[in-house]
Amino acid sequence: MKTNFLLTLIFLLGLLSSCNSQSEKKDSLSESYWTLKKAKKMASDFNSPDKWDNKTLEMEVENLKTYPPSDFPLFESPFPTPEYSSPGNGNGPIQTEISGKKIIGHNVIIARGEHSEHLFKNTADKYVTYFTILTIADGKETGNPVSATSRNHPHYLSQGSLNTSTKSRVDWIATQLADKNAYAIVNSRFFDLRVGRLILVAPQKDGSIRFYQTDAPPMNTKEREIYIEKLKTNEIAIEFFKHENGI
Repeated sequence: MKTNFLLTLIFLLGLLSSCNSQSEKKDSLSESYWTLKKAKKMASDFNSPDKWDNKTLEMEVENLKTYPPSDFPLFESPFPTPEYSSPGNGNGPIQTEISGKKIIGHNVIIARGEHSEHLFKNTADKYVTYFTILTIADGKETGNPVSATSRNHPHYLSQGSLNTSTKSRVDWIATQLADKNAYAIVNSRFFDLRVGRLILVAPQKDGSIRFYQTDAPPMNTKEREIYIEKLKTNEIAIEFFKHENGI
């Protein structure tokens, strides 16, 4: 009798624990900033002309006449979006030297907001770098355009080209999504940026290309500068860029 009672008690405790666990999972999901419900509403708003910010669209169409899009991986056509408020995003160039090689690149930042709060570890930071790319420059530089856009807010997209090599042009696209995922594509190579936010790229003499994804986390400006400075004495980065098959 005692054995049956004990087994029954264990079963009930296990069931209660399972229910609590499922409840906690549901609460966790319900507290997420980005949900499927929000995604559906966003899609619906983009499909509905009465929700569009036509004033901004008209301004972008006029700007297109004056400032034609740069030669990006994705053509930047003006498109209608619902009205939104963004805290901002941006991009900037990088130039340094590693193991005697001229290295240039781009970095992309995103401002603090509900959509990006998970990227920030310092309470004083207003911006954080969510993607950085570095590659070798061997003398061919015909313009290295870069762009960051908030037009898909609360999802963010950036793209650029590093026309630095006589062997290979480096094209890239990076996204930071409101569901906390982040991805990049560099010359058709796919990267999950949650693994690391800084990508090294080395065109090879035979026309192929090599990549190295570091474990760099999202960083503020100072942290990013320190990280890149340390690459100058990092054995992996030095060997990666000075390899005999590289340009």
